[in-house]
Amino acid sequence: MPVVVQIVSGSAMILFCAAIHILCAAAAIRVLRRKRPFRSGAPIRSVGLALGALFLVFLFAHTVQIYLWALAFLGLGALPGYEAPIYFALVTYSTLGYGDITLAPDFRLFGAMASVCGVLMFGLTTAFLVGAFARLLKE
Repeated sequence: MPVVVQIVSGSAMILFCAAIHILCAAAAIRVLRRKRPFRSGAPIRSVGLALGALFLVFLFAHTVQIYLWALAFLGLGALPGYEAPIYFALVTYSTLGYGDITLAPDFRLFGAMASVCGVLMFGLTTAFLVGAFARLLKE
């Protein structure tokens, strides 16, 4: 796959993943605003359930994105089989990068874009959760 195609398709994947993440965050914000679990005097149970739900929402978003990257690696023929693309997508997205599975030179830049995506999405998750905890502590 030519370099320009790798960069364009990787960028498109990042934008698509960002849209998924932002939609999940927007849905979480809508529910939190309606339920107001972090209001002053809220029972600890509702606060704990809200925080647990936030973690699950973002875990779901990250999981969907990892599977999308795996499908892209599989669909482009970058990795064979079923397990290898999922494993590679997971270790690349999470930036662990074990190096036991590598991509052919024709797919290296596209694979690196999965890592960039993971860093950006984990940053969004962290910012959102820090904001939630800051609001909780403020209340």
